[in-house]
Amino acid sequence: MTVCALAGAFIGYATNWLAIRMLFRPRLRRTIGPFVLHGMIPARRKVLAEKIAHVVESELISHRDVSAVLDSEKVRDRITSACGERIDLVIKEKLYTYGAMLSSIMPFEAITAKIKEIFIEQITGILPEVIETFKDDLEDVMDVRGMVAEKIEGFKIEKLERIVLDVAKKELRHIEILGGILGTVIGVVQFGIIRLF
Repeated sequence: MTVCALAGAFIGYATNWLAIRMLFRPRLRRTIGPFVLHGMIPARRKVLAEKIAHVVESELISHRDVSAVLDSEKVRDRITSACGERIDLVIKEKLYTYGAMLSSIMPFEAITAKIKEIFIEQITGILPEVIETFKDDLEDVMDVRGMVAEKIEGFKIEKLERIVLDVAKKELRHIEILGGILGTVIGVVQFGIIRLF
């Protein structure tokens, strides 16, 4: 009985270990007589990339999600702040030479502050419309599915294997061990059946 249990455990473990390795190997298509050997992921890489990209776009991140981020107050504040910094720079570069002349009318800092205030008001006023226009065009401009599929297809198969194994290492190890346990059970059951007959 011990021999049957050990043989079953070895066969179950080895079978699952081999099945997991064959997800990626052989990396290149090999023909041995009438048999074609090719790892499932390398063989179906394009289809898998498209399916993963579809899941990412439909379930994880879509144009609506990106639109919501663009439409957030935080993004608007950052755009306004960046524009304000740029306006400060332009005003200092362009109006600095006229500073002495303009100072006779009003202090130079007050003039630059007023100009900046006017520009910021204008930017703040048109920003929602600009963002709304961009959101409308986002689906044409940003192809989430295409970008994800292209990235996955562009991975070297070794890198793709490393990513999958890093993410699922623990689960795959459990599958190997479970194969050993099931093999042991099957070995014991087989021994019992043989003993009955």
